[in-house]
Amino acid sequence: MLRDLHTRHDEIRHRAAFRGCTKELLDVQQELVDYLLTKKSQLMGQSERESLTNRNYNAFL
Repeated sequence: MLRDLHTRHDEIRHRAAFRGCTKELLDVQQELVDYLLTKKSQLMGQSERESLTNRNYNAFL
């Protein structure tokens, strides 16, 4: 799922841009990535503070 969120989906991004909600799309993607990485960290026994350090999905777009 994380790989899918980091994959560029031009059709979805074009539709979001056409409707004027690109920022909202990126916000939702960031929230999903944060949630999934937090869950992954919890399952691997890492502290939540370590897992939240310097995370920004939008920096990769």
